[in-house]
Amino acid sequence: MAANRSCTAVAAPVRVPRLMRGFTLVEVMVVVLIIGIMLTFATLSVGDRAAGDTLDLEARRLEELFRLALEEAELKGFEIGFRYTESQYQFLAVGGEGRWAPIAEGPLRPRPIPLPLEIRLRVDGRPVPPAQDQTPRAASREDDEAPELEPQVLFLSSGELTPFSLDLTAAGVDAAHRLSGDLLGRLTLERLDQDRLL
Repeated sequence: MAANRSCTAVAAPVRVPRLMRGFTLVEVMVVVLIIGIMLTFATLSVGDRAAGDTLDLEARRLEELFRLALEEAELKGFEIGFRYTESQYQFLAVGGEGRWAPIAEGPLRPRPIPLPLEIRLRVDGRPVPPAQDQTPRAASREDDEAPELEPQVLFLSSGELTPFSLDLTAAGVDAAHRLSGDLLGRLTLERLDQDRLL
């Protein structure tokens, strides 16, 4: 009879110590949510920093290219022009036909404006909108029908320069750079807050 009692007894549930239990679904979801938020902030921070670094680099490059154009114009004794569109900027020289043409090679070659950067140019205090990009069709026309390129800033062989200010900005970056030049060919590059831009 004693043997029968032991067979019908229900085994007591095994208690797992608290330290050995796994995470609940709610705890896992909270951890995933926190990681997601941290990754979002990290991505935004890196994105702004990358745009800021691109802005700094391009501002310094523009300053050096403007200095080089001034020196080239003065040393070689011919005028050089600067022209920008929404997608690129280029330096121009007068070609054999007496028309402005882009300098195709060397450091003054045409360069794209990296995204998300934007150029705003003022000449003699007046805003100058970007020039129109030349379409392949317009560039393939006969020379007498092709639209003439016009420089927006001139670097003169006398060492003088069209007075200008060029603002370089980037979406999502609080600071901007302003490259400016005066009639005597003096160039300055300064970093500005967005609220100081015109």
